[in-house]
Amino acid sequence: MAEQPGGDGARARRRESALEKLKRQLAENAVEMPPLVGYDLRKARKILAVSGFPMDRVRVRYIEKEGVRQGEVTRTYPEPGEKIDLSNELYQVELQVAAFNPIEYLPAIYQRSDISGRNFLRDFLWIFQHIFNQTREKLDNLHEYFDPLEAPADFLPWLGSWVAMTLEDDWPEFKRRNLIRKAVELYQLRGTKRGLKIYLKIFTGVEPKIHENHWPFDGIQECPYPMYPERDADGREITDEEVRRIIAHPEWKGATIGEDTVEMPWVDRRHVFTVELPMRQEEVDVDTIKRIHRILDMEKPAHTDYYVIFAPEEEGPEEDFSIQVGVRSTVGVDTITGE
Repeated sequence: MAEQPGGDGARARRRESALEKLKRQLAENAVEMPPLVGYDLRKARKILAVSGFPMDRVRVRYIEKEGVRQGEVTRTYPEPGEKIDLSNELYQVELQVAAFNPIEYLPAIYQRSDISGRNFLRDFLWIFQHIFNQTREKLDNLHEYFDPLEAPADFLPWLGSWVAMTLEDDWPEFKRRNLIRKAVELYQLRGTKRGLKIYLKIFTGVEPKIHENHWPFDGIQECPYPMYPERDADGREITDEEVRRIIAHPEWKGATIGEDTVEMPWVDRRHVFTVELPMRQEEVDVDTIKRIHRILDMEKPAHTDYYVIFAPEEEGPEEDFSIQVGVRSTVGVDTITGE
């Protein structure tokens, strides 16, 4: 069936075209100033935020203008369509917004200007109108202070205190916002495997693996306790036959003292877990590793211990020790024969 003009296909092409345009502009670190004249200040701020403009670089200037709705944007600097380099920290956007002077409420005799064309009372009242406009703007946007994705950055610690969540100052802003947004979900899962995975994913940006009752080392564990416990990690009783079978295989991996053993204090595997992060340790700075440990200490069950491991280094192709005539053919030197 032929696609109708203006149908889903046309809309999809327009969306794709707009997306490609945005990607190209971001690649060039340049964004066009959107047309904001005629919008109220709150909507204009929203449009600028969606376009990628930092709100701390948006300056509002109130002006007296007749015939225009109060709070409406009348002019912008730079002009609509002008490209702005977002990487330039010196740029600033100015919005001129129509406002009402309280002198209009007074009798006409107080509205007259002197011989120089100035009116002291008008200018004096305009100062208080600026204060009132700023207060009204905050009241109009009061709901944003309770939204972790829209609240001002310096308001986040106080907002986090509402949900008893302590945020460190050196955490990235978007991660602090995301943690507050998911606070209820995290508290419901606190101390669980799923809760730890969500918390770590928000902070690290990768999907961790958590192995319960897992010992992350290949060697045997030396300790002052009996070498062969009566029960395993699942609470099942270990029989004498199983103990004899262990003793009968001293050449198992992890049983050569001094070569592949790890001397560690006694740890009950029923109360330990291993966190595996799919990233190389060299890719993570020391401060991030410390934060990961602080998160785990804060969110794990109090009676448990944990270990953090990273992705192993990439290994080369496994060497082939099979016999190859003319290449590997010296028995006992460069060949391995099976039983």
